[in-house]
Amino acid sequence: MQVKISIISIFAIMMISGTVAPSMVSGQFTDSGLVPDYDPGSDCIFPDDKLTYTLNQDSYVLNDELVISGQVIPELNANKYNLKAQKVYLSIVKVKSIFITPFTNGTTQDIWYNLPEEEVNASMNAQNSKLSTLDTTANIDECGYFENSIKLHPIVIKNGYYDLEISYMDTKLQTQIFVFDDDLQKGCYATSWSAMSPSRTGTEQCPEEFPLPQLILELDKEKYLPGEKVKISGQIKNAVFFDDVEITLQSQTSTEESPAVSKTIVLFGVEPTFNWLYYIDDGASGIGTYSVSADTHLGTVTSVFTVDDESILTDYAAQQSTDETSSTPKKIIDKYNRITVSEIPISLGEKTSEEQVLVPRVIQGSLFTAARGDESSINIQVSSSSGHCVIGQNADCSVNDSTRKPGSIYQLVQIDGENYKVRYNGADVRLEKFTILPEKSNTEINTKDWHVSILKDDQPTRFYYKVSYVFLE
Repeated sequence: MQVKISIISIFAIMMISGTVAPSMVSGQFTDSGLVPDYDPGSDCIFPDDKLTYTLNQDSYVLNDELVISGQVIPELNANKYNLKAQKVYLSIVKVKSIFITPFTNGTTQDIWYNLPEEEVNASMNAQNSKLSTLDTTANIDECGYFENSIKLHPIVIKNGYYDLEISYMDTKLQTQIFVFDDDLQKGCYATSWSAMSPSRTGTEQCPEEFPLPQLILELDKEKYLPGEKVKISGQIKNAVFFDDVEITLQSQTSTEESPAVSKTIVLFGVEPTFNWLYYIDDGASGIGTYSVSADTHLGTVTSVFTVDDESILTDYAAQQSTDETSSTPKKIIDKYNRITVSEIPISLGEKTSEEQVLVPRVIQGSLFTAARGDESSINIQVSSSSGHCVIGQNADCSVNDSTRKPGSIYQLVQIDGENYKVRYNGADVRLEKFTILPEKSNTEINTKDWHVSILKDDQPTRFYYKVSYVFLE
């Protein structure tokens, strides 16, 4: 099972909105005991935070001017010859990802993007030597205002994501900037990006397989048994990547507070891959629906898997109302196999074991369609003794399709005045299955007569069902 997210979704938002108005980004001043000394009679109005700043755009193309403006609370009590107290330092300190994207003439940017590790690995150093050529400063005025710009030179900057750092004295703030290669607006991007550059025109469409960055998340399968291990893997496609991926796994069906399990993996290199093994709990505690998400600065993808075992579900339902410390049998299961007729009555009574009375707690049924291709024309219908259609394809049936939904595997249905948990895997499958048990623990199935109909013509089918009887105290 594979899930993908493409960075093209980010581009689409920008295409619709065009250049976005600047937005204020601020950092919280942490109290270090240093109180700025400024003239209380001044007309200056100072911010609450030590350092605030604004960027002129939310995204850029090569050769753009990245304009950073803002205000600091000046440290005027510092030595007037201390240049650090008079300047704000502006640096692009880290490349987070560079897109490996071909030009429209079919050539690739290998010279730019497949660089040796020691040249491109900005994430492993405090500051990349190439990026440091863009460093600059901005002088502050008497009210702490500053402004300067960084030109995004194509020799240094490629299309991708970068970390911009703004620092004043002991306060450092970082924000992410996005730069898209202007050359890629030629040809297929000329029309779709005209909102950002109205002078460009063109009609050429993008190729069907345009390899923009993708975050891929894969599971080795969609359904597991308790105690198995889940192989989680993924890859950053079409990018040189220098950042973390955070994998988070969360149960969606637990009724108790279930903390998420997460793992952070540092990725580095051209189209890097990642892997993680998660071991599912044994027994009934492992049963349920789980979500797995991978989060990066390129976006987040999520996949879902289920842990299921019919025998464990039956045992778990029975164990909720039994005392395991007793040596007396607490459960009896009646099984009926290979039923070929179309109408099957099911009558529930009581069972006696060593002078103890056991009552029906769970009904489970399975319909097997022998011939492939007949799944859509063969269906199961389950009704109570009152004629209430509990499971079936008719509109008056309480359950018509699969009860497996995000966060749940059962549907709550009222049958003859009592609430029941009904589980059904849906029609159009070769093995159609259902489970019915009371919502409340330590209670029996009060409806004693059920009727199962196999809706078909003359196709061969086999129906199986079992009833679990338990001792209730």
